[in-house]
Amino acid sequence: MSLKQAIAARKAKQDDAVRTNPEVDAKVTQFIADNPKLYEYYNEMTKEQLIRKLMLGKMQRNEYTQQRDQEIIQWVNENPEVKAKVEERIKNVPAENRQRAFVRVAKDEAMRQTMRQGQGQPPPAQGIGV
Repeated sequence: MSLKQAIAARKAKQDDAVRTNPEVDAKVTQFIADNPKLYEYYNEMTKEQLIRKLMLGKMQRNEYTQQRDQEIIQWVNENPEVKAKVEERIKNVPAENRQRAFVRVAKDEAMRQTMRQGQGQPPPAQGIGV
């Protein structure tokens, strides 16, 4: 067996092992049995339709995340003391990672502000759900 064939065989074996989780598979099988009409609905779709439906869900999650991140950035920019804290925490982050780090640290700070209030509410007058 050539090296290329051996690698392909090992990869195929790993792919099968990674993709099949018996517990999850059993749950899916039970869900299908409990929802035959839903299963029929998806089973009648073409591959293109299924892919587009999957991509729609991913697109919507991405849009929601981007909107939430923009709200967090706006909140930070409206609060100079928070912005100073965030900037201080990310000062050593490389420039190419700074935007993502800024959002992550800003979310952490928003959560801290919420916890300090003790009410489980976002910081006052922002209406941001974190």
